[in-house]
Amino acid sequence: MIPIPTHLKDCVVPDDATIDESPLAGTVRCRCGGETFDLMFPGQTHEWDKEVIPCTAEIDGRFFFLIRGVCKKCSKSHLLLDIDFHGWNGFVCHNAEQAAHPRPPLVAWKCVKCGGSAHTARIEVAGEGKEDFISESDGEFDEDRWPDGFGWLTINIKCAGCGHAPKTWVSCETM
Repeated sequence: MIPIPTHLKDCVVPDDATIDESPLAGTVRCRCGGETFDLMFPGQTHEWDKEVIPCTAEIDGRFFFLIRGVCKKCSKSHLLLDIDFHGWNGFVCHNAEQAAHPRPPLVAWKCVKCGGSAHTARIEVAGEGKEDFISESDGEFDEDRWPDGFGWLTINIKCAGCGHAPKTWVSCETM
């Protein structure tokens, strides 16, 4: 699997320790050992594949998509994704003007079946590989940062209360 992107190192435990260019798959786990989170997002949703899921929020003419996991055990907040800072567009093609805007207020995701906010989460991260990162970023970044230029991030969740698990909760292309 690809190495863990920098922003996820303190909260993702990979399924496998093998380092290669295949997608990273892992469990979201706080350093305290907690695996149940309130998943925070800007509050806008849409229906996709017969499920309600979070979507990009337009706020005052600006577009935001970010997800935070707040550990139910210790209350530590983990930024799982902010498209203005993470992935190819957020890291390699960083837009400092957009990123300078304050992040919008976030609300806890509520299970569409039982209304509970506690969820477990799994993340998958995929990219084009180290050589592509090096050639496409024109040597602007340390080559060891190639996992930070990932192209796709998926978050799958499961309600800790009723067990409801949407097919795909977040699937975000970052290129």
